[in-house]
Amino acid sequence: MKQTMGRHGTDYSPWVSLFLVLMLSVIVGSGAPQHARRPAPVEDTGPVSVMHSATLQVPIASDAVTLFGYLSDQRKLTAWLSEQAILEPQFGGKYHLRWKNAEPVDGLVTEYLAANTLGLTWRHPSDVAETQVRFRLSPQMGQTLVALELGGYASSATLDKAVKSWVFNLQNLKSVVETQVDLRQAARETTTRSAPRARRKM
Repeated sequence: MKQTMGRHGTDYSPWVSLFLVLMLSVIVGSGAPQHARRPAPVEDTGPVSVMHSATLQVPIASDAVTLFGYLSDQRKLTAWLSEQAILEPQFGGKYHLRWKNAEPVDGLVTEYLAANTLGLTWRHPSDVAETQVRFRLSPQMGQTLVALELGGYASSATLDKAVKSWVFNLQNLKSVVETQVDLRQAARETTTRSAPRARRKM
């Protein structure tokens, strides 16, 4: 076997062999299968707040200018969202929405860009904390995509409840703008027709 000799005639074969053995053990060790551990569920986040958010989208056959009017004009807000509405169409403006059989909602306008963006603070009297609502309009192929961003919810349960409510509101906005049909009125008529009638005793 040919020996590896240094400059001064020293035999380095044992050292080279030892070095190769050590390197091989490192390589094999790094390739050993690792057992993944599932992270323990976090029960208490301490001072860190975990907020939940969602984005809803609906295409509506309308131009952005007209559609923005249904979001910011207090007269048009009552056509699809609330029974009564007061809204100051400007950054920092106040708004007040009222329904016949529900608590009113008051808040501030946090973003206002005509035909593009409308942001509002949102806090129903039954809500634990204030949340945010933001409408963004994007013209697309002869129609407008409405993106509604909901944010600031402290739990997935409260977010789910808000999503369910806003899904109907957006469906109604689309219906009113495209066909002038208020789904709230249609729902009331359906409920009235399906309600059981009391029979008179003979």
